[in-house]
Amino acid sequence: MSKTMATAPRTKVLQPLHQASKSLLEQEWDKVLAEPLAEPLRDEEWGGALETIITKGGSTYPYVLLGQVLAKAADGSINTLCLQDSSLLPGARDVRMLVRNVVVPWNSSVGKPFPGTNPDPYVNNPARYKNFGEEMASKAGNRALYDSLFKIISHVESGGQEEALRFLRLILIETRVALETNKRDYVGPSRASLEDVTKVLEEFLSERSNGVRLQVVCYSVFKAFAEAFPSFGEVRSYSTNSADASGSRAGDVERIADGKVNFAIEVKDRTLTLSDVESSIMKARITDVKNLVFLVQASPLLQERDEIMKRAAHEFTRGIDVNITESISFFKTVLLLLSPEQRAALLRVVHDALHELGAHYKHVHRWVELMKSI
Repeated sequence: MSKTMATAPRTKVLQPLHQASKSLLEQEWDKVLAEPLAEPLRDEEWGGALETIITKGGSTYPYVLLGQVLAKAADGSINTLCLQDSSLLPGARDVRMLVRNVVVPWNSSVGKPFPGTNPDPYVNNPARYKNFGEEMASKAGNRALYDSLFKIISHVESGGQEEALRFLRLILIETRVALETNKRDYVGPSRASLEDVTKVLEEFLSERSNGVRLQVVCYSVFKAFAEAFPSFGEVRSYSTNSADASGSRAGDVERIADGKVNFAIEVKDRTLTLSDVESSIMKARITDVKNLVFLVQASPLLQERDEIMKRAAHEFTRGIDVNITESISFFKTVLLLLSPEQRAALLRVVHDALHELGAHYKHVHRWVELMKSI
């Protein structure tokens, strides 16, 4: 080969066990994320112990928990009790490199539910043993945590590959719960341009979410505006998992002045229908709200334009001002009124609102990734 010929970059190829484990881990994580809520999926018998190891197991035990179970789930011949292939127990395999090549990158990609900065967790003192047993137990810094981990690993080993697959799912469920329960760090800028914020909002809202993302952003924009201009009034919203028709709710987002809701906003990340308008008008009448706005992110904006506009005009004569606008253009108008620092504060409000309104973790994670891009 000529010395002047460019050399193609080397691509790291995972060994079969690592590749199978990577595919299985990503597949099962996608299934867990696809569930609307994680809490109902928790296992009554094992959930508490798994949660403790994940959230209080330091920078080693969470990796050992997932690594050992994942290896068994990918290859039923592996002995879950063995950490190194030099163990004298039958079925010994080196799980250390599997964790380094598969679990550590995955942990980083999903938001780092497991703490620690060591890219090779099995070289940490709690895992520097050939297998679970007396030596590992006697030198454990936290014997109660070790005993809990050992009990789980022993159970999975006795249950075989099928039980390993079940526990892999349970571990990932508890991992998602931990991510949703413990607020993610905010990494956004201290000031932001109109173009930067608009681009981020457009990217975030480009993925449909049954209105969840649009509700969070709408709430945040109004809240940031109210903080910049206190005379605007108080702004509130509700859990993204609850319906606004319950109780006395007038809309997805509400403005309160003098202790009364006087402005309701409904968000739709799909084309608005006449039925949507009729339903929201009835809620506005019941709650005595005089101003109703629809923020819509869809094309076309309206499904039955003439009928909807006629209904809005009719309602105006009855006391309710009904208006409909495209979401991004509306947000952009509000952003024009904010300073670079106030726009950056809006980004922080979105981050906080995702947690406050109980948004699915995939929305939180996407927002954190977008903040890193600014």
